[in-house]
Amino acid sequence: MNEDLKATQTRSRVPVELQRIVSLANNGELEKAAELIKSLRDHSLARESWRTLAAANANLQRFGAALDAIDSALRIEPDSESLQLERALLLGRAGHADESCAALEALAATAAPSRELLGHLGRALLDARREAEAEACVSAALDRWPDDVPLHRLLAEILWERGAGTACVARLERAIAELPQALQLRLVAADLLRAAGAPALALPLLEAGLRRAPGAAAFETSIGALLGELDRPHEALRFLRSAAARLPDSAQMRRNLVPVLLRAGAFGEARDLCESLLVTAPDDQLLIGYLAAALRMTGDARYARLQDYDRLVRSYRPAPPAGYADIAQFNAAFARELSRLHGASRRPLAQSIRGGTQTARSLPIDNPVIRDFFALLDAPIRDYIGRLDAASTHPTDRRRRAGYRISGSWSVQLEPGGFHTNHVHPQGWLSSAYYVELPPDVDGDARAGWLKFGELSPAVEGCGAERHLQPRPGMLVLFPSFTWHGTVPFERGARRLTAAFDVLPA
Repeated sequence: MNEDLKATQTRSRVPVELQRIVSLANNGELEKAAELIKSLRDHSLARESWRTLAAANANLQRFGAALDAIDSALRIEPDSESLQLERALLLGRAGHADESCAALEALAATAAPSRELLGHLGRALLDARREAEAEACVSAALDRWPDDVPLHRLLAEILWERGAGTACVARLERAIAELPQALQLRLVAADLLRAAGAPALALPLLEAGLRRAPGAAAFETSIGALLGELDRPHEALRFLRSAAARLPDSAQMRRNLVPVLLRAGAFGEARDLCESLLVTAPDDQLLIGYLAAALRMTGDARYARLQDYDRLVRSYRPAPPAGYADIAQFNAAFARELSRLHGASRRPLAQSIRGGTQTARSLPIDNPVIRDFFALLDAPIRDYIGRLDAASTHPTDRRRRAGYRISGSWSVQLEPGGFHTNHVHPQGWLSSAYYVELPPDVDGDARAGWLKFGELSPAVEGCGAERHLQPRPGMLVLFPSFTWHGTVPFERGARRLTAAFDVLPA
């Protein structure tokens, strides 16, 4: 056969084979995908296929399998710095912080390190509780790239976790003074100050930025969002409406109006805007949550069907996994493993918890006890999904599928005085809370430590909590991800230890 013809035919087959591997991986048929890759003779295709399989396994929190796949890719191309980087980052996601640091440090030592690599190294050092080294690494990178936004954000997070408070943005404020034309730095500094609980300090930065860039929609939007948080919604709307008018085709600009419209009492306009936006984003959980609030505040009869607590908030008492005498014995083992993870955790700068710590987004499923936890969840999740009506137009029911996948998992440890601010889970379908340890206060009349539903953040007058649920150790609660939820603070007793996850249809 003509060699040019053979090459053309080979190239034409490559996309088909890779597409098949991607399809198998996306459908969860990871073993079949691996067998297909092993049959490939094209080394370049095999390398990229192992890479794809590693990503698919990592998304399913199968980090051991993900590392095996990336190692297979590295056997094909052992000198690939991009593959070495992916392996180092996978180690970090799998909870092997020290190994991840070592791999990233080796990369930084043998190559001219990029700003991205130094950022990854700074994050890994922070995860390994080497905060001083993380600060030094990122600070040195900023000496070379003083206008780099991700590095500034990371340094602020590091300093926040080292107890700097609002001074975490000091380096960023210095950069703003030295590089006044780098307007993006002002937006980042303001965002960080808001997350740190100091929105009033952020406002002058944004106002000065708008003076430098009159009519800039980004500054108008940020000022509007900030004024909304400062309970100045009518002033906020002026800026947000201006930004939306400048970018009339931007759905994001229009959606920025929604929470401020609710705070301003313009419930009908908020409802209509949510319904318009949901036409093109029907599964947007935050928009559905805002729509629910608008329907509630306008007295719309559709609210009861959408926010059907009796049907859609369900609690379970799962059976203990195999090998445990009862759920208390399992929870004791689970608590020990989670405590180890929390030992390397901190209160995130931009998360919903106050007075506690939160683990990384993916609980390591390679850990046998955590694997038992996911096994424990299967029957309740399938029961919940089985009770949904796939023929219904309800935004939770209509996404029902035979299968599901866990899209993220984490643990929260609250100390006395701690609580969850009210929030929804924008990337989920179903959300959850599993109770591992609880303080004795949960038995009191004040509902301390209870799970509450229906109250927005920032608060909307007249839209307070509608339902409260008293937690018990070993209880699992499942509910739609669009449902506003938070925790009533508790003041006394021991910690409140929970695990949580989001579910997506598969």
